[in-house]
Amino acid sequence: MSKRIKKDFDLRKNISLLVFFALLIINIFITPNFVSWITCANLIRQTNIIDILDQATIYGLMGLGIMLPIITGGIDISVGSAMALGAVISALGLLNGQWWLIAFSLLLTMGFGAIAGISISKFGVLPMVATLALRYIMRGMAKGVSGVGTVTFSSPALTDFFNMKLFDKIPIHLLILILAVVIVYILVNRMSFGGYIEAYGENSKAAGICGINAVKIILVCYCMSAAFSWMAGMLDMISVSSANPANIGTDYDVDAIAAVLVGGTPISGGHPNVMGTVGGAFVLQLINVMCNMHNIPYSISLMIKAVIIVLALSFHGMKNKSR
Repeated sequence: MSKRIKKDFDLRKNISLLVFFALLIINIFITPNFVSWITCANLIRQTNIIDILDQATIYGLMGLGIMLPIITGGIDISVGSAMALGAVISALGLLNGQWWLIAFSLLLTMGFGAIAGISISKFGVLPMVATLALRYIMRGMAKGVSGVGTVTFSSPALTDFFNMKLFDKIPIHLLILILAVVIVYILVNRMSFGGYIEAYGENSKAAGICGINAVKIILVCYCMSAAFSWMAGMLDMISVSSANPANIGTDYDVDAIAAVLVGGTPISGGHPNVMGTVGGAFVLQLINVMCNMHNIPYSISLMIKAVIIVLALSFHGMKNKSR
């Protein structure tokens, strides 16, 4: 038990969280009005703090979802398109009063996740190839069903609910992310299924010899990745009361993968790091905030993210060699 606790609270596993708090401290000294921005209620109401929390939550949800295929040694680059497809269909449902389309959009995106899982596990299609094909298919479907492009709807009650703060302090989006963290953490760290995923990711042949059902593992992982992407798309769509099939989810898959890698989950598979992934998502979003407050061009912010990713991967690489 003591070893398990030590493993869960190993600071080296949570380097992304340390980087996040380090960046917070640095900004207190180098970013004008940063302390006021994070403490003053009046300023919070006047800034895009809700949008920032939305984006951090979206990165976190997508990171948690895409982490599961990565644990198996695979990858899912279709999450941005799954996000778009689910959001567009749900927006059409809200626009036309057909609420059943929301449930249908979830089942549809998870269905594409199942197609990816079956293609990879049963037919030996490379994860990159399978999810690349689905990326184009789902993006094309999102553009096709939208008809005129951006789907705009009006649902004040729904928007107000997802933008409200519990006890006037805790955003609903943050609660959703916390719930997702708890679910994924229990799945990969406290259930036997999580052990099977990690074992398969570390050595798929040995896992097969031990009787681990690879098809089931991969199928569940890619379905959950699609489900988390759907949820991210819903939050994004509700926050702006619209869904643009050409823009929603674009490049989000890259940031989600970056969050997983910065968080310490190896791209080669195995060794999931749930809290590290969430920390990676917050680090990437904080970099966006820093760049915006310093009027740093978007192109430069991408370079800063690249440096952070390389440093994090170098740290994790040195840590793995020392084992």
